[in-house]
Amino acid sequence: MRRVRDLRLAGLIAFVAALAVGLLVGLVVHLLLGGHLGWEDFNLPGLVEGLAFLLAFTLSLFAAKRAVRVPCSTLLTAGAVAPPPARRLAQPVPLLENPAENPGRYAVLLDEGGRPVGAIGLAPDIVPWEAAPVVSGEVAITELAPLFWQGDAVLVADGERVHGLITRERYLRAVVS
Repeated sequence: MRRVRDLRLAGLIAFVAALAVGLLVGLVVHLLLGGHLGWEDFNLPGLVEGLAFLLAFTLSLFAAKRAVRVPCSTLLTAGAVAPPPARRLAQPVPLLENPAENPGRYAVLLDEGGRPVGAIGLAPDIVPWEAAPVVSGEVAITELAPLFWQGDAVLVADGERVHGLITRERYLRAVVS
């Protein structure tokens, strides 16, 4: 799972690569059509050069998006806009030491040392912490989609600190809006 900063860096690199390809194609067309420096007036070679740049840049962006798999907003802003981290979307979940006192649908079981050992509500039985779908709080929310194909909720935790839980409905509302 990629973190937000990984997506920002991938978006920046892909955007700069597409820009370089567009500029290179524009330069080649410029040199092939006479190679005059500057924009003296509105002319056909200048239009052809501009269209070649736009076409090469756009096609390079499409190729880069498929290669690095980042959201369009991250790619088009060169990494300035990125999806939020999972910890920001996570809702608090009750932390219990006794499974009999479960107050809601979802909960996390703790042992005597305060470490998470299992989860309630992800399956009919208690799911061991090692088998539960747990992601780091720094993971980008766009990376969580495969986990929701397997279940209705994902736990967000960094080490022994549990940030909360993201349900499928909450995830879909955040990704669509």
